[in-house]
Amino acid sequence: MNSYSEYIDVKSKDWQSKAINSLSQNGVVILRGIVSELVIDQINNKANKVLSNPSALGRIGFYQKDSYKKTYDGFLLGKEVVESVSDENALDVIEKYLKDKVILNEIFLKNDLGYNIQYFPYHSHTGSDVEGDVNKPFGCAALIYLHDTNEGAFCYALKSHHLKIERGKNNFLSKRQDRKEIEKKMNKIIGKKGDYVIFDERGFHGPEQPVKTSRKVLLFGYQLKKYTNNRSRTGIPIVISDMENLTDRQLDAIGVGGGTRGLYEDYHLRASSDITKKYTVVNTFIKTIIYLDLKLTNIKNFLKKNLKK
Repeated sequence: MNSYSEYIDVKSKDWQSKAINSLSQNGVVILRGIVSELVIDQINNKANKVLSNPSALGRIGFYQKDSYKKTYDGFLLGKEVVESVSDENALDVIEKYLKDKVILNEIFLKNDLGYNIQYFPYHSHTGSDVEGDVNKPFGCAALIYLHDTNEGAFCYALKSHHLKIERGKNNFLSKRQDRKEIEKKMNKIIGKKGDYVIFDERGFHGPEQPVKTSRKVLLFGYQLKKYTNNRSRTGIPIVISDMENLTDRQLDAIGVGGGTRGLYEDYHLRASSDITKKYTVVNTFIKTIIYLDLKLTNIKNFLKKNLKK
C-alpha cells in the first residue's frame, strides 16, 4: 500500500487555503500544530487511565464489545478533548470546504488492540442518515493521532470522494465492482502525535488491518446542519464545566441547543450489548458479586449486633 504523509503546518503561510485545496483534490488533509504536545500528553494521561480498567461497579473505564478494540465517550476525557475537537482553526477548514455551518456527529476514543485480525473493512459514508444531495460534500470526519502512527494508521483512497454514490448503497469496498481500481488509490495516512486528519466522509477509508501494532485515536465528525436538521447522530455526553472556555461558535458546532437523530443508548458504543452472550455472563457475574456482598454485610451486621449482647 502507498503511504501519504504530506502535512500542512497551521503556522505556515496560506495554510488554510492549502488545506481546503487538499480536501477538494484528494479528499483528505493532515493538519499539524492545531493541538499542542502538552495538550496531547494531558489527553493521553486521562485516556491511559480509562483504558487500564473496564467500566464496571461504578468505576470509570473503557467499553469493550469485542476482543479487538476498546472505546470510550471522547468528551468524557475532559476539556482538552472538548476544546481540541471544536478548535476553530479546524472548524474554519471544515465549514469553508463544506460551504456552510456544521454540527458534531459523534466523538469517541478508539484503541485498536493490534491482534492481527481484519475486523473493520474499508467503507464510505453514503449519506443514509442525511437529507440533501449526497454527491456534494455533506460531511467531514476526522481523527487526532494520540501517538506517532504508521503501522495500523488510518487509510484513505485518494480522490475516491469524487466517485458518484447512491444514498445508502455500495458503502463497503469489497462489494464494489471497481474495488481493484479504488484499492490502487488507497494510502496509509502516516502522522505524528497530535496530527489532526480531516477527510471527506464520502471517500473510502478505514484503519490498516491486519496489524500487530495497537493504535489509539480520537474519532469524530461534522456534518452540515442543513443536511441533518441541526441534529447530531447521537446524544453526546459531556461534563458541563468542560465547556467553560468555548466560544458561542464552538458551542453551536458541538450541538448545544441542537437535537439528535438517534438515542444515546442506541449508539454503536453501547447498542446490542444487552443481547450478547458475553454481556449476559458478565451481567450475571456482577449481580452475583453484589448480591453476595449484600449477604456478607448482613451477616457481619448480625454478628456484630448479637455479639454485643
